[in-house]
Amino acid sequence: MNGKTLTRLALSNILRKKHDVKREESMDIIAAVFDEITHALKKDKEVKIPLFGVFFSRQKKERIGRNPRTLEEAVISSRRVTGFRPSRIMKASVASGCKKS
Repeated sequence: MNGKTLTRLALSNILRKKHDVKREESMDIIAAVFDEITHALKKDKEVKIPLFGVFFSRQKKERIGRNPRTLEEAVISSRRVTGFRPSRIMKASVASGCKKS
């Protein structure tokens, strides 16, 4: 893995090594998982992955914001945002610095 970023390619390589699948198949699997998560979020569904966390989307209302440099007020339009809530197990694992190989 290059640096500290886990990329699709790195995930593909991990999948290939652990489950002995071809590169094209591993990339297809990863793409399918991300596509399903995206599709569910577009339909306002939560995506719950046990022991990992929950992906969700919500609508934020229009509001007044402020430019921190000029202190000038501006309207921030309503928009859909995506979020992630990690599970307690995920939080504990990251906090303790656990590494799985």
